[in-house]
Amino acid sequence: MPALATVALRDLLARRFPDAVPLPERREQGVGTGVALLDRILPGGGLPRGRPTLWEQPGAAATALLAAACQSVIAQGMRTAWIDGDHSLGHGWRDGPLMLRPRTPLLGLRFAEVLLACGGFALVVVSGVTTDRTTMFRLGRAVHEGGGAFAMLGEGSLPAALKLRSHYLLDRMAFAMSPFGEPAAINSVHVSIEASASGWRERAVLTLPFAGHVVRSALEAGLVDRRGVKG
Repeated sequence: MPALATVALRDLLARRFPDAVPLPERREQGVGTGVALLDRILPGGGLPRGRPTLWEQPGAAATALLAAACQSVIAQGMRTAWIDGDHSLGHGWRDGPLMLRPRTPLLGLRFAEVLLACGGFALVVVSGVTTDRTTMFRLGRAVHEGGGAFAMLGEGSLPAALKLRSHYLLDRMAFAMSPFGEPAAINSVHVSIEASASGWRERAVLTLPFAGHVVRSALEAGLVDRRGVKG
């Protein structure tokens, strides 16, 4: 087969089947997440460009790490977008990425396809949207055209060039102790992350600080929060 025909065939396979060409064989620099230990295990030092990444759900700290990736990309002067399909991101969310909350899952997938194909966003994240293999292939072709990075939080059976799995190491949590010597609050958690592609697999353990967010319960935003006050 002539060389040009071989190149054309490989390009066709990459478009039609997002995981056809093994990621370790690619030389492109990935989109860094800003988390050094995570980038170290990813092909190209970050989320792959032009290929879909699937973070299997439920995935420990997946939202936090992808949010950190968005902030890192923005700090480098590039644009990011997050499609929040189930409207679950609220209190504690930092400004920065273009946030889209579609009325229906179908609209969310259409938004994703347009944003991925336009090439104007270095990273597009989709969460809270249920999809199927056919639609995932369409999104894979869209990100291939746009050349950015695409991360989706979804079911592990969906096709993707790179898959991430994560879980908490419950026996390695660090606690702040009470005056009585008992665990009072979580200080940090350890998360085990596995990255896999065709014929390749890497693992890392991250230590992440833990912070809780107390949501105000007052009906009027201007009222003083008097929870716990007697009298």
